[in-house]
Amino acid sequence: MKNHFYADLEFNEFHLGRPFIALNMVGSLDGKVTLDGTLRPGSLGSTFDRKTMNIIRSHFDAVLMGGNTARQHPFYLGVSAKLAKLRTEKGLASQPLTVLLTKSGRLDPCSPLFKDPPRAPLIFTSQRGKHKLSPNIINQSNLEIIDENTKLNTICSLLQKKYGVNRLLVEGGPSINYQFLKEQLLDEVFITLAPRIIGATSDLSLVMGDKVLPNSKFSLISSFQHENELFLRYAISCP
Repeated sequence: MKNHFYADLEFNEFHLGRPFIALNMVGSLDGKVTLDGTLRPGSLGSTFDRKTMNIIRSHFDAVLMGGNTARQHPFYLGVSAKLAKLRTEKGLASQPLTVLLTKSGRLDPCSPLFKDPPRAPLIFTSQRGKHKLSPNIINQSNLEIIDENTKLNTICSLLQKKYGVNRLLVEGGPSINYQFLKEQLLDEVFITLAPRIIGATSDLSLVMGDKVLPNSKFSLISSFQHENELFLRYAISCP
């Protein structure tokens, strides 16, 4: 772990009122993040990419995903036992907090995410969504009930003030990524380019929304190659 190029990440944390926020995703050479319309763990990235994802997570207080991602990848967004030990040595919680955004509340109570998670997941949902959540999910989680039109900036500010989240990692899906970019909340992006071309118009891209995004400036911080994968890190500055 110590020899990994992301083992000792440093960030420019300069925001007042919200956490430092980064995005981490793996995509194909043609920008796709799904295969046959679904998120399949390991379908694009290698074993080394999944190890890298763990290492990136280890630097953050919380990891966030949307409801669609949670339904397709229903696991706690945590780190390995070795990285958990390193986190505690740094004075952090052994596992980052898993944060879910779901307006609908459509989550599977039998999924691994809600079977004895290492920390209670935090779910942001609407009043409508709360009524869709099963008793098991409610018992295993912490809930924040929000208006369906609540901006992400408000959610992120609450994460910092109420839950002590000073570094937030976003792991999709594409519509969530779009909203973070639309609200100009992302400070950095980590992207793994996998050596594969998907080609299907039905598969989703890294970012999916209805309008062209603001023309933010992306500055390359680092690029690393491992076998046939490229690991890119960008800083983002808004116009």
